[in-house]
Amino acid sequence: MDTIAKILQKQAATITLNELAELSHTSDYGEFVAKINGFISSGFLRPYGKETNGMFPPLANRYRICRPAADADGAREEILRLGPDFNPSGYLANISLYNKHRVFLQPLHDYVRKKSGELKLSMSKNERAYAIWGNEKQLDDAVCKSMLRYIGWESKLNYYTTPEPFLDYLCNGADTKSILILENKDIWFSIRKLFMENKAACLLYDQWFDGILYGEGKKIARAGALRNYAEEGFNKHPSFFYWGDLDYEGIGIYLLISSFPVRLFVPAYMAMLAYAQEQALTQCKTAQTAPGAINEFFKCFSAAGAAEIIAILKSGKYIPQEICNYPRLKAAHRNC
Repeated sequence: MDTIAKILQKQAATITLNELAELSHTSDYGEFVAKINGFISSGFLRPYGKETNGMFPPLANRYRICRPAADADGAREEILRLGPDFNPSGYLANISLYNKHRVFLQPLHDYVRKKSGELKLSMSKNERAYAIWGNEKQLDDAVCKSMLRYIGWESKLNYYTTPEPFLDYLCNGADTKSILILENKDIWFSIRKLFMENKAACLLYDQWFDGILYGEGKKIARAGALRNYAEEGFNKHPSFFYWGDLDYEGIGIYLLISSFPVRLFVPAYMAMLAYAQEQALTQCKTAQTAPGAINEFFKCFSAAGAAEIIAILKSGKYIPQEICNYPRLKAAHRNC
């Protein structure tokens, strides 16, 4: 796609000099000046405002884009050459819409005509966008998406969306059956160390796991993140458990993902409470607010366990996962 086409892709009436530099991919300033002056003399760009870049020869910091007037006859000829797969009758009845979609439609038409075989091979969303338009983010553009809907191509580009990447360790690969989601990196690493030392899945606090997943705090709670992870690469959806810090933030993460479904790894929390009897707890570093559905978390515990957690939280203190350090985890671990 040439520089003019890239500029016309922008919906704004003006464009900055920095944006022009990014679109032109010209490292030599003299060549860049010649290119901009060529656009100005052709009437395509017009300096906007009095500020310049302070270099010699100077260039304006902003330009107005002088879009060419719609050529109805030329547009009709192009539309007729599109072929039946690109809704030519719709565009013939709405030339102005064709002119709006053209900068996206023509590269797609050329791609399909010249590289139709590639469409039989699936690619990621960004890979497909780059293959067609030379812009890996093009399929996120509102006008481009509108064009695809108009010609009925939303599902014809044969691309897949890529799930949110997470650090995991899966003892049985695609056949992994039970995954423990961990809020914090240190605990993830320590349990991974146990897996690697024993070269097998393990019983941890009497619960069998053959996989662990680092949730990276709230990242695991992003919309669709866990579902996308579960739907890629497994022969069957694994069972998921969650273990995080005993504070309002950690509890909130569990509540956000619990409907997936995810079960709470209660024995690990009970171990945290037991170890907390052996040392003084610290205050939360920042003020936290109780999640609205926190009672759903407490229902996972006995009345005594829930009361103990409530007392700690009300005092403004918390128990981090790291209280279950590697020696303690190793003591709680049993080979399967």
